[in-house]
Amino acid sequence: MDELVAKINAEGEAEAKAYKEYFDWCDDMSKNAGFEIKTAEAKKEKLEAQIGNLASSITVSVSKIEDLAAAIAADDAELKNATGIRKKENAEFTKNEAELMDCLDTLERTISILSKEMAKNPAALAQIDTSSTERLVQTLGAVIDAAGFAGADKTRLVTLIQSQQGSQSDDDQEPGAPAAAAYKSHSSGIIDVLEDMKEKAEGELAGLRKVENKAKNEFALLKGSLEAELANDNKNLAKTKNNKAADEESKAAAESDLGSALDELKKGEESLASANAECMQVAADHQATITARAEEL
Repeated sequence: MDELVAKINAEGEAEAKAYKEYFDWCDDMSKNAGFEIKTAEAKKEKLEAQIGNLASSITVSVSKIEDLAAAIAADDAELKNATGIRKKENAEFTKNEAELMDCLDTLERTISILSKEMAKNPAALAQIDTSSTERLVQTLGAVIDAAGFAGADKTRLVTLIQSQQGSQSDDDQEPGAPAAAAYKSHSSGIIDVLEDMKEKAEGELAGLRKVENKAKNEFALLKGSLEAELANDNKNLAKTKNNKAADEESKAAAESDLGSALDELKKGEESLASANAECMQVAADHQATITARAEEL
């Protein structure tokens, strides 16, 4: 009987030692699993915050890209429109400048011819009938023809004299006043008229060039400003697109890491729950063994 009691007690001591070691393992495992779960939860929260920030940044980038694209389109349209208008203005200027320069050339050569003829034969030019534009043109025509003027130049001169007479009649005469009042009755008066026409044409040409130069400078300023804005907006657009792409890449990586963290968290919680259940079962079994051994003793 004593031997049997000693055997049962020895088995109890061995089992108690094994249970203590197992209990220590359960305690260590629970602490480690809890730490891993806590780490996984912190990682999860950090990744979720990172994903939220990246999503917000991507939204801002999308909005900025839309705004920049709209601004670029508007500036580009404005530049194209301004360029088209400038081309039309310049074409009109070039045409009018050429016409005025042709008129000046015709007037200068006519004045030169009349001056030479007056120097050679003052009496002949003194007989020029200036009582009307028509008679003046006819008389001058003979002098011009003798000098070998081209038909186009003669036509241009006639048109100039007629337009000058019409202008003077509108500005200086009362209705019904005789046309002859527009001209002086001596040869120098004819040259004076042509000199006045030349001076007027030179003034118109100078004014035309002044307007063209102003329009040219204003367009250059507008063009430079728009091109600077376009360059800056395109630079910002490219930078924003790159930032958006980088944020999307980072967001995708964070979402992948979050998936891994959630898996780790789930496994840790399941492992802890399983180990706790197993340890509790072992503890219950151990208690039952103790009770049975006491009864046996």
